[in-house]
Amino acid sequence: MNTAEKYARFVAMIAAKQDVDRYRVVLDNGHVEGMLLTLAQAEGFECLSCKVLCGTGTKAFRPVGHAEPLGFDAPGVGRVFRCVDCLDGVRGGEVR
Repeated sequence: MNTAEKYARFVAMIAAKQDVDRYRVVLDNGHVEGMLLTLAQAEGFECLSCKVLCGTGTKAFRPVGHAEPLGFDAPGVGRVFRCVDCLDGVRGGEVR
């Protein structure tokens, strides 16, 4: 599989993870809040604030906590991340 095919599969996977659900987000600073997130955000593929995909430079991600689905007893979905632009306040900086 070449690079273009791998990227196309990755984009298709992200597109399939756009269903929105409510999650309990436990931030590394101890703050806990309920948030509506896409599955891609809850699994750490998209920025928690602006939904950009992880990249390099200002699109690089830093971990900020973890997400847990609400409504049933299940393990956490995974780490959640924010991009450098959001953390530096370039895109508003607020977790939504």
